[in-house]
Amino acid sequence: MIPKTIIHLLSGGLDSVTMLYDLRQQGHNVHCLLFDYKQRHVQELTFAKGHCHRLGVLYTTMELPPLGGLTDDTHWIVPNRNCTMLSLAVNMAIKAGAEAVTIASNKDDESGFPDCRMAFFQLYNTMLRTQEIHVEVCAPYLDKPKAWIAGKAREMKVPLHEIWTCYRGGVKPCGICPACKKLDAALL
Repeated sequence: MIPKTIIHLLSGGLDSVTMLYDLRQQGHNVHCLLFDYKQRHVQELTFAKGHCHRLGVLYTTMELPPLGGLTDDTHWIVPNRNCTMLSLAVNMAIKAGAEAVTIASNKDDESGFPDCRMAFFQLYNTMLRTQEIHVEVCAPYLDKPKAWIAGKAREMKVPLHEIWTCYRGGVKPCGICPACKKLDAALL
């Protein structure tokens, strides 16, 4: 395999952190893109930066205005979040001469997140080609369940105590929000 220059969307959670370790293990030149969109769980960025430092990976943090969603304990989806972040990542990839943008969407995400589905990524890449943009958006874990990702993380010795998935924020994960429940089930 020929190493690629990749812009990787990194949140600090299990999926994106595992993919970062995976991409580095494959020998790719990775630059991580982190987003501060005034999320309640902003500490995920601290964890993301820690992994970048550990692996010697450069990163950029983009400050965005507050995005809708995650407003209370019943709203867990930020509408169009991935599309917004991918557009900014593609712009960064063009400027950096990167061939790809990676995102760690997975099989377990597709039911609740419309911008984590195969059809979305296919259409997104079609849109890029229509604009004659030579960057591919890749979601290598799209057909993998979160439990598989957890297994991959263990196999690569990703420090699982240094990830943040909880939507609520706080000092430690709540254990009851949808993200915590998915993580707990994956780590069984």
